[in-house]
Amino acid sequence: MRKVVCQHRNDSEKDLSDATCEGQRLSLAGNIDRKGEDTVREKSFAQNYIFNLIYQIVAIALPLVTTPYLSRVLGADGIGQYSFAQSIVSYFALAAALGTTMYGQRQIAKVKSDSQARSQLFFEIFIFRFLGVALACLVYCLAIMPHVNFPLLYAVAAIEILTVALDITWFYQGVEDFGIIAIGTTLGRLVAMICVFCFVKTKEDLVLYVCLYCASILLGNLLSFLGLRRYLVRPKGVRLRILLHLLPALALFASQFAIQVYTVLDKTMIGLITGSDFENGYYEQSQKLIKVLIALVTSLGAVMASRVAVLWNTDRKKEVYPLLYGSFRLVFALGLPMAAGVALILSRFVPIFYGGGFEPVIPIIMVLVFMFPILGCSNVIGIQYLVPTGREKWLTISVLCGAGVNVILNLFFIRQWQAMGAALASVMAELVVTTVQFVVVRKEVKIRPVIGLLLRYGLFTAVMGAVGYGIGRIAPGGALGIACIVLPCVAIYGLLLLVTRDPVFQIFLKRRTKEATVAPGERQEARLSNDRENSDEGKA
Repeated sequence: MRKVVCQHRNDSEKDLSDATCEGQRLSLAGNIDRKGEDTVREKSFAQNYIFNLIYQIVAIALPLVTTPYLSRVLGADGIGQYSFAQSIVSYFALAAALGTTMYGQRQIAKVKSDSQARSQLFFEIFIFRFLGVALACLVYCLAIMPHVNFPLLYAVAAIEILTVALDITWFYQGVEDFGIIAIGTTLGRLVAMICVFCFVKTKEDLVLYVCLYCASILLGNLLSFLGLRRYLVRPKGVRLRILLHLLPALALFASQFAIQVYTVLDKTMIGLITGSDFENGYYEQSQKLIKVLIALVTSLGAVMASRVAVLWNTDRKKEVYPLLYGSFRLVFALGLPMAAGVALILSRFVPIFYGGGFEPVIPIIMVLVFMFPILGCSNVIGIQYLVPTGREKWLTISVLCGAGVNVILNLFFIRQWQAMGAALASVMAELVVTTVQFVVVRKEVKIRPVIGLLLRYGLFTAVMGAVGYGIGRIAPGGALGIACIVLPCVAIYGLLLLVTRDPVFQIFLKRRTKEATVAPGERQEARLSNDRENSDEGKA
């Protein structure tokens, strides 16, 4: 079993501290052993995390800004129509990419320091994706368009398939430059948001809304090309090498397709089983809010995947595991209180945000909040560890298990509880995925430290939730009631992190030295660990 331990710790919390102490030092505090080059790299890592967080939030949150307006203009049935059409289109968009998003990111990360190899690989994968888009569009036109009741809606929604050809975010993720992605996405979505408020006025503007949404993606992708010149040189020769890229990309495609099954197939099955645009509309609106919050929990994934790929392929594998434990800490520190916070304010928030007629959204979101910590853990193991270390087959297996569970449960749950049933099935499927992944890596990633982190932040969340629940019983309704609940909860949770000198809280403190971001006991531990590694003594 791989071990990431600090030899001098012998107290009763040894299992937790041994596995996480170096993770806190490397991932959270930035106290890495190397000076100079690594210091610059760690600063870049922090910047990339912030940029990727912006990218993830903007991609989901700006459309969320228009949600209250669209809920009132298009109604649940109009949103449901688009949701069902988009679920169909997304299968073809995924097939067009053919797994090259994660594959391209990983391969570019391996050759990021070689400009010639990097450029050649970029053009090969770009052409490969272009051919995939052409084939996907052809099949879509032949298999879907002749059989739909609203052909104009499905034709406009198909623009999303075309955007795959111009999506080069995988390249920037591979070279660990997330700033360009964030800028392009932000500008594209801002333009679309302004246009929605200006031009979408009635239910008859549904197709126009879909057109604006797809155009925002296309604009963001086009803007990302402006930064390519600094990374690319004229390649000596570009060969398509279909088989070289096809086989490993297919391995990743299988896992991505399975993920799509229990994220998008829910909408497809709701439409097919219930025949109700309203149920799809309720589920779609629930997912919009949940996706924004999940992005906060999982935004570290793409940044970590690139970093782990670099470390793994430069014989620095022991540095990977501390980073993973740091990721688990962030998942629980953010995911658990967010889930509790959403549950506390939901009954007040939904009528204000979505408007009348969306009350069925409340129980759906109450179920989906359990996805925060569960999906966060599967992101750490699957996206941040299995994929960059070349073991995507285990990610595929775990996701296929979850997808199978999701489909089976959907057949029964959707008939019984409509959109609520799909939410229950999704949570159970994600739990299966995470469980399988933990079993796969049990000899490399110690489970006891992870459980310790879960209990730690679970206790903090319980204290916060109890106070929030008590306040909620006497707080007024509406926005004032939400503020009365949220502000004390944030203060209490922050106070708990401060009093316990939690490493996560240290990230947000403005200190002049890196050492100040580590708790006193862990600071001494970091010094001893540095001394031990810089000498040959082997002991603190």
